[in-house]
Amino acid sequence: MAILATQRVLTLDYWKIAEHITESDIVFDRHGKPARVKLVQKYRSDNCYAVYFDDGLSIKGDLNLCLPVENEKYRKRVNQYKGQRKFSRPIAIKSLEELKELPLRGRENRHEYTVPTADPLKFPTQTLPVPPFVFGFWFFNRKYDDTMYAPPGTDEFVHRKFKDAGYKLIPKRITHNGQQKFITQPTIKSHLVPNIPTSIPDNYLLASEEQRLELLRGIIHAKSRQYNAKRDRFRVTTRNKLEAKQIQYLAESLGCKTKLYKQANKSGHSLEIKTRLRLIENQVSPNLKIRQQWRYVDEIVQIQPQNCVHIETDSPDGSFLVGEGFIACH
Repeated sequence: MAILATQRVLTLDYWKIAEHITESDIVFDRHGKPARVKLVQKYRSDNCYAVYFDDGLSIKGDLNLCLPVENEKYRKRVNQYKGQRKFSRPIAIKSLEELKELPLRGRENRHEYTVPTADPLKFPTQTLPVPPFVFGFWFFNRKYDDTMYAPPGTDEFVHRKFKDAGYKLIPKRITHNGQQKFITQPTIKSHLVPNIPTSIPDNYLLASEEQRLELLRGIIHAKSRQYNAKRDRFRVTTRNKLEAKQIQYLAESLGCKTKLYKQANKSGHSLEIKTRLRLIENQVSPNLKIRQQWRYVDEIVQIQPQNCVHIETDSPDGSFLVGEGFIACH
């Protein structure tokens, strides 16, 4: 198996492009567990392909690149079990050489193959200057005068999270829609000086699963109307593309499925998040049973010859994760 030399791979040292991966680097397998790289081989391939998924993400490599795929029959069996019994049927591992010869659409033109999202990444717990929920809420909710306010219906929950973290809330003026603005004592900034962040710091993005989940919850609670119960989707909108990419990374590192797109005729970016993790109290998502989400294989296209990198790890199944969507390959 081999991915393109330009593909990004997450390591314990954060992102590296594949051609910079070395033996003994720590990457992550499709179960989110750390795995040590034991072999790296670089070569040029004349048979390179790009696999495009329904959410706009992709993975690129040569014909030997393998993906864990589910077909319609496998997905039906997963739904039959629904977590009530142990589901032990192994997932199929197919190479691009095999996949490109198979019909990617089944009956009624439905996508035939899916690749499940990775399990949440297992990072060590970090010592953070501000609790992750509080930081996420403050970062995306604060105004120019450092005041904040809880969107309608979340006041009690948000205020309790701040108080449980040791902050005293000092009421300020009322907003036009009747929401009570507040500042904290001590201030959030006092715990972040001298480097007040302009983006989400790496130590928050590389924190433990529970810490990252709390960070995402804080971001989701920071603005109103970020959850559509009818579609069971979250949507975070920001003018800053880096912020949007960081939140995408955060959500995908927890096993969520995302779709990032630029708003038509606007300067903002919207990130759609589909997840079964409990982020808000009135969420209607089904409970997590066997696996969280999956992405459909939409198209496999041949691309120009390029340099490739073959990577082997000591993971039990030999998998490792590639790109912003943490797509598992073997």
